[in-house]
Amino acid sequence: MDESISKLKKLTNDLIKTKSFFFEKFNQINSSIHIFTHLDADGLASGAILGKALYREKIPFQISILKQLEREEILKIKELVQEYNCLVLFSDFGSGQYLELMDKLKSNDGLKPFIILDHHILQNVSDKEDNSIFNIYNETKPWHINPYFYNIDGSTEISGAGLCYYFAKALNEKNINLSPIALIGATGDIQYQGPKKSFIGLNKLILNDAMQLDLIEMVSDLNFSPIKPLNEAIAYSTDINLPGLTGDPNKVLIFLQKLGILMENINGNIKTLTDLNQSDKQKITAAIIRYISFKLNVDPNEILDKLIINRYILKNEIKASELHDLNGFSNLLNSCGRTDVGGLGIVVAMGDREKAFQKARENLIIYKKSIVKALTWIHEKKKIQHKDYIQYFFGEDIIPEKIIGTISSMLIFEKSDLLDTSKPIFGFAKREDGNMYKVSARADKKLVSEGLNLSEVIREALELTNLETLGGGHPPAAGTKIPIDRVNVFLENCNKSVEKQLSK
Repeated sequence: MDESISKLKKLTNDLIKTKSFFFEKFNQINSSIHIFTHLDADGLASGAILGKALYREKIPFQISILKQLEREEILKIKELVQEYNCLVLFSDFGSGQYLELMDKLKSNDGLKPFIILDHHILQNVSDKEDNSIFNIYNETKPWHINPYFYNIDGSTEISGAGLCYYFAKALNEKNINLSPIALIGATGDIQYQGPKKSFIGLNKLILNDAMQLDLIEMVSDLNFSPIKPLNEAIAYSTDINLPGLTGDPNKVLIFLQKLGILMENINGNIKTLTDLNQSDKQKITAAIIRYISFKLNVDPNEILDKLIINRYILKNEIKASELHDLNGFSNLLNSCGRTDVGGLGIVVAMGDREKAFQKARENLIIYKKSIVKALTWIHEKKKIQHKDYIQYFFGEDIIPEKIIGTISSMLIFEKSDLLDTSKPIFGFAKREDGNMYKVSARADKKLVSEGLNLSEVIREALELTNLETLGGGHPPAAGTKIPIDRVNVFLENCNKSVEKQLSK
């Protein structure tokens, strides 16, 4: 913790300089601030934090949500800057494109007309050990904030929303009450990498801020969805495998009823985890440990480590709703971003609990159906293909580009017989223009611990395929776009790059 505090002090000192840069540039323009952010949960949380912070300062702003910060988008932003002389904030992307931004976005006064608040690996940087990071830091401060400048891991210790939160605190200390939104973003990027799904690094310090204000309560709970009917939550858990029960909610219901637990609530619906008292939860915990120990001959302590996790309750939110815990809230935001209503998610994250929230809930149902349809199709049609060091699938006409990353992530985490977790997975979905594939790569954390860096794999494969497209991300998750007619060469180059990394 002391080390994280020391790193935060250095980050905060630089953010104070970024704040001065922000106001110096803002005072020279006669237009609103334009925020560009990513469409996933972390990106929407980032945009919401910046929007709320600027609103409190009575600074006019606009928010645009992008699938990716690609060269074509940068050229459009260049035209925007030239026409309106506006200041642009990039959140949850920008570091992987900072050279293009430096080249294309220029201002007559010598000040950069933009600020980057991003947690991804930097453009042309191989990994967090690359010595060039320090040179980039000196070259791009104070308009570029990235955790790797401070020896902070951007894939586990802080997300884009976390950086936007600390920038908001630099603007005004009262923005400490935006800390839960930062953790929603971190949850969306699966940054709960400590024991029992706890936060580490600067995310833990953000959690301390939220708990200090009594905005979040951390509880130990069963590792199942708190808002699904309990039999479905257990049957379709991606973390807990119950041979003979997993995938069959009817058998799970019988299993629970045999424990003597009344499974219907007062409305006649199947109870959710939130409806259960502590005694019922203890009965379920003991029964599951006995069941798995008998079926799989697994040590009870090993089961307990996966079965009991930290759950983070948002104390001021609607109980038993999608907003009541960090995971549910991040899923809601992600569903908005992935279904072309990202603005709805930002409005909800900024505080609308009426019409926008109701529309977002309705949208979440549609989103979940599209996810189930995609996963069912992949399994039933056996769509996963293999090379020696990678596995991959094509979304064809079933999986749209905006959810290809979600599907790739879920496939890696579900650990089914269809998947080989010793290989990263690459998902390909047709872009709207029809001539390109969106590529989303994901890897199990064990592979990353063995030296795999998908951000570098993507960049090297692009180079080997003679493509000048931007690409990158994090070691466990990265992406790009490629022409459809180059896909076979690109796949082979990904295979070679993964082989090279793992052979080290």
